[in-house]
Amino acid sequence: MAPEAGESAMSDVVTPGLVGQVEAILFASDVPLPYERIAEVLEISPLDARAAVQALRVACDEPGRGLAVAEVGGGVRLVTRPEHAPVLVSLQRLRLKSRLSRAAVETLTIIAYRQPISRPEIEQLRGQLSVRLLDKIVFKSGSADILPQGMEVLDKLADAIKDSTNTIRIEGHTDDTPISNKLKAKYPSNWELSAARASAVARYFETKHFINPKRLESLGFSMYHPVAPNDSEENKQRNRRVEIVLKPAADPEPPAEPAAAQPAPTTPASPAANP
Repeated sequence: MAPEAGESAMSDVVTPGLVGQVEAILFASDVPLPYERIAEVLEISPLDARAAVQALRVACDEPGRGLAVAEVGGGVRLVTRPEHAPVLVSLQRLRLKSRLSRAAVETLTIIAYRQPISRPEIEQLRGQLSVRLLDKIVFKSGSADILPQGMEVLDKLADAIKDSTNTIRIEGHTDDTPISNKLKAKYPSNWELSAARASAVARYFETKHFINPKRLESLGFSMYHPVAPNDSEENKQRNRRVEIVLKPAADPEPPAEPAAAQPAPTTPASPAANP
């Protein structure tokens, strides 16, 4: 049937299988994907990529679906629907009944706080809890000044972690773009910018949420610990980030036991003199 006036014809390329592939790569990606990147991955035209995303959006809008397609940061991504947040809270309660570390409980708490969310940017690795925040969410461009929306995210994180006994390590990371000339007076290199951002978050936790500063660590890593190659704007965006890592607090060393008193050396008695 010919499309109605004002409607665009759906390409024959956009099949249910293609829509499923779009859903899969959006779920797997931890950053919004531009239509051009979707087209490149699936080897289709950008027009077909848009049509496939639209078909997925319509499917996700059906009653009973848990995910939705959202336009974010020049791309698209999958997010959970806010009305399903109670399910995540139920998951937390259920798993509390099993052997669950405190870090894992905090992970679920943070996930429940952040709605809607994409594929969780929270990773449990080697007994540590790591929360990755993209710089554009937290900071002004080229600055260590925290944005109002960044404060909202940090407030939720602080509420979830402030009562734990873990050490809180804040790591600042940048991409490999050199500091512009107009910013070099304040941040001569990415070392200074990454360190300033980590320090700003640590200071915010201390002054706004009264977290014990002895639990806080602030580190700047410049551009030398990327999570993706710096070969595209999308990947550079992933590398410009602050990571908040919870580490189990080191057990205090037991006090040294006092050394046992050594007996005083004795001098052998002299033989008695003969009368």
